[in-house]
Amino acid sequence: MQEVFSRTLDFQGGLTGCKVITGTGVNTGAFQGFVVNTDAVVAQVLDKDGINVTSALGLTSFTIKQGMLITAAKGSYFSSITLTSGSIVAYFI
Repeated sequence: MQEVFSRTLDFQGGLTGCKVITGTGVNTGAFQGFVVNTDAVVAQVLDKDGINVTSALGLTSFTIKQGMLITAAKGSYFSSITLTSGSIVAYFI
């Protein structure tokens, strides 16, 4: 059984693996968070239960600046991330 959260140092060091996300397609997985690689606009983020949390994260119609870190709530993860523009590096749980 996979842990919902890895250790904080694993996340910071990228030891859980990552995926570079660009374009406007839907990207699915079990992501504990993401770092913005180039300024990005998020179309939609779903949590582990498939609930749209984009608005709850304050990401609706907002340009996230390069270098920003966005993380899932404790005990959860992002199951889907869709961008409108830009690129991010999403880290697996």
